[in-house]
Amino acid sequence: MKLAKTYEPNAYEPNIYAMWETSGQFAPQGEGEPYSIVMPPPNANGNLHTGHALTVQLEDILARFHRMKGRDVVYIPGADHAGFETWVVYEKELSRQGKNRFDFSREQLYSQVWNFVEQQRGNMELQLRALGVSASWEHLVFTLDEKVIKTVYGTFKKLWDEGLIYRGERIVNYSTKYQTSYADIEVDHKTEKGTLWKIAYPTLDHIGEIIIATTRPETLLGDTAIAVHPDDERYKHLIGTRVLLPIVEREIPIIADEYVDPTFGTGAVKITPAHDPNDFEVGQRHDLERIQVIDFDGTMINVPSQFLGLDVPTARKRVLAALQAGELLRGEETIEHSVGYDYKSGEPIQPLIKDQWFLNVRPLAERAKVAIEEGEITFSPASKKRALVQYYDNLKDWNLSRQIPWGIPIPMFQNVNDPDDWVFDERVDEKEIVVNGTTYRREEDTFDTWFSSGQWPFITTDYLDGGDLARFYPTSVLETGVDILYAWIARMVMLGLYATDTVPFRHVYLHGLILDEHGQKMSKSKGNVINPMEIVAEYGSDALRMGIIASRSAGQNQAFSTSKIVAGRNFCNKLWNIARYIQSRTGDDYQPQGVLRPITTADHWIIRQLNEAADAIEDHLTHYRFAEAAETVYHTV
Repeated sequence: MKLAKTYEPNAYEPNIYAMWETSGQFAPQGEGEPYSIVMPPPNANGNLHTGHALTVQLEDILARFHRMKGRDVVYIPGADHAGFETWVVYEKELSRQGKNRFDFSREQLYSQVWNFVEQQRGNMELQLRALGVSASWEHLVFTLDEKVIKTVYGTFKKLWDEGLIYRGERIVNYSTKYQTSYADIEVDHKTEKGTLWKIAYPTLDHIGEIIIATTRPETLLGDTAIAVHPDDERYKHLIGTRVLLPIVEREIPIIADEYVDPTFGTGAVKITPAHDPNDFEVGQRHDLERIQVIDFDGTMINVPSQFLGLDVPTARKRVLAALQAGELLRGEETIEHSVGYDYKSGEPIQPLIKDQWFLNVRPLAERAKVAIEEGEITFSPASKKRALVQYYDNLKDWNLSRQIPWGIPIPMFQNVNDPDDWVFDERVDEKEIVVNGTTYRREEDTFDTWFSSGQWPFITTDYLDGGDLARFYPTSVLETGVDILYAWIARMVMLGLYATDTVPFRHVYLHGLILDEHGQKMSKSKGNVINPMEIVAEYGSDALRMGIIASRSAGQNQAFSTSKIVAGRNFCNKLWNIARYIQSRTGDDYQPQGVLRPITTADHWIIRQLNEAADAIEDHLTHYRFAEAAETVYHTV
């Protein structure tokens, strides 16, 4: 084949990729020491972004490098049903049609979303091919494949049988817009300025008042106590006495609890067990009533008529006005505090009480912590080892429930006559089942997507069933973004150790975020998102690969640089011209004759330079120094 004068990557890259794929070059060969990488599954319903591009380019470099070294390599691709994210997209589609989720049964919604995702899924896979990733496509796993659900149910049953799963009424992070709860890690906490109001509660057993400080005066309507620190001399004489709750005029006690920080505000805090996780725990210790005053749709309930049905911001204004009218406001100040937001809608999260399925993570976290501390998994950057250990130290029980129809159903059924009697059963397509003569009704919630994703390494390799890829578990390396260290990697380590008795991977490489060219985080709302397919169309996938890894190190956020992509394309053009020159000197029919031996001093110099470069590149890639390896190639040529 005579090479064209002009380098046009899109005229050649698709055909070369098709030749590689159809010839079986990406599949494991069955010879050599196993080496495996599991692709973090991109959302099946969306297009790839630059973060995906960086992830798969780094993974593909490792896969190709170890194939060249004679390892038996499998690079397992995936597609994520992306439970909540996909549901948000589809709910907007329903809204455009003038419909909502309540117009359909769970089965109907699941079928509709499945068809919606299936229509989009092929786009993502074609885009991965356009990026040149040498994935073993015959082993692709979708997160709702039958084998995924089977494994997830097996893990859940094991946890249930061993008493690590429980049904509990707890404060959850609730999105009143999307009508679902979130795990702690999914809440977007922002430090912002807010107002701290000081409010007087008249004392009943002494003449006077006690002043509390709060940032959420609307929840005052659900207060069931005032708490002070037991050693706070200012309030010791009031402990055990009563106050009159403003507006509602209900008697509530003053209690002593070490949770209270005497230095914050006035040192006296209102306790609303139904709307604050710390207050909930205080309420449990002191057997306080839980009065819910904010409903799951974000409106006020169980409150005096003038507040009933109001949204939270309006209720706050009305409560403050009522307090002002009653001469019970004692001042306000501006403070900085952390506020939790729904990461999808951008609206404040409401802490609400709800019955959910929880996983007692403490035994799993302790085991994972030991494995990390003993070096069973190494990290790039190394500092993330300590960060993960600290995360495990503070990890709370995991809320597994999500109130959306798109996902893996939780396989639990409740006795229709005994709400505390639950049984595990996989017949989730039936609304009611009969077990030993007793009727049980299906749980309608689905699993948090991270619960199934947390089992990804041993699911994709069929390790528990001893499948064809079982020899590739534990996987060799897990490469992903530093932003999901806690959401994904921490959970994979815990669940991998629990289900397989070994760590799920030997090394974790974390790349930083790709920022825009001005150093800002990319987002659709800012209009600064870069489509990698447009880059490939203009410069080619090899140029994108060279440019996107340039000057980048583990865990470091870095701006996207078009100039580096251009430099990558120029380098590819130089290689093309070198190949054209060689072809012009040797002709189309050239066949090497025997072993070529160096003759001149220049020959020896070239061979020495190439050998030194090869050794340097191997050392760089062995230690995950991708940018340095690319630089060595560039400067050697």
